[in-house]
Amino acid sequence: MNRSVTIFVGLCICFIAACSKPPEKPAEKQAKTTLPTSKVADCNLLMGWDPWEPYMYLTPGDQVSGLDIELIKALAKEANCKLSFTQDDWMSLLKRVETGDVSLVAGASITEKRKEYALFSAPYRDESFVLYVRAGEADAFKNSFESIADAGRKIGVTTDYIYGEQVSKLQDSEQYSGQFVYSAVGERNYYNLTQHNVDVIIEDPFVGAYNIKRKGLTDQIEQLDITIHSGEVHLMFSLKSVDHTIVERFNEALKKIKQNGTYQKILNKYLL
Repeated sequence: MNRSVTIFVGLCICFIAACSKPPEKPAEKQAKTTLPTSKVADCNLLMGWDPWEPYMYLTPGDQVSGLDIELIKALAKEANCKLSFTQDDWMSLLKRVETGDVSLVAGASITEKRKEYALFSAPYRDESFVLYVRAGEADAFKNSFESIADAGRKIGVTTDYIYGEQVSKLQDSEQYSGQFVYSAVGERNYYNLTQHNVDVIIEDPFVGAYNIKRKGLTDQIEQLDITIHSGEVHLMFSLKSVDHTIVERFNEALKKIKQNGTYQKILNKYLL
């Protein structure tokens, strides 16, 4: 056999061998290109917060702390995300979430308007509100929120806070909307109540008890035996600066800290 024939036969054998090699399995390709969660690119989140004790506050050492802060720190750690904080009032924080300057805020309710600029986590906490009036005036109020509104009472609330369907219906009603007095900062509501600018204020029971004690208003303000169920609250992530996969990681983290007892341990720390 001459040299040219030998080369031709060799090439044919190599070609056949190459064609007979089994293709790489899709699963093998996936294993080579997909990194485990711990290897995903850094997740750096800026959380916006406004003082709302005992959920969010500064310690004497100027550290951000509170029930919600501890929960979110635990979630961020489990989700392999680095968390930093920026303080602002609630209205400004919502704007900063919309622009993408702030990555997330806590204690948010889902609304159609917010869906336009935000992603929401699974619910991480239930929420309810109670009513406060000036001390000694409780007997003048009926035993339901609707009856208080029917009596024409002025009601103090915080701007852009969601108090649940029961309150929202009255806020949106032409008949009752004028009775609501809005404050940009929640603590202003206590001043409005003591100064007779409003007749009743709506507040979270933990927040109300803490603020009344801290401000020395125990003898001036009392709680009515009326509870308004708001529903569940979520973490609200900026649609402009946070990918949906980060939200999914936080949802998985929430499941894990509930399973391993971390979640309940944090809640128990803040029970009154």
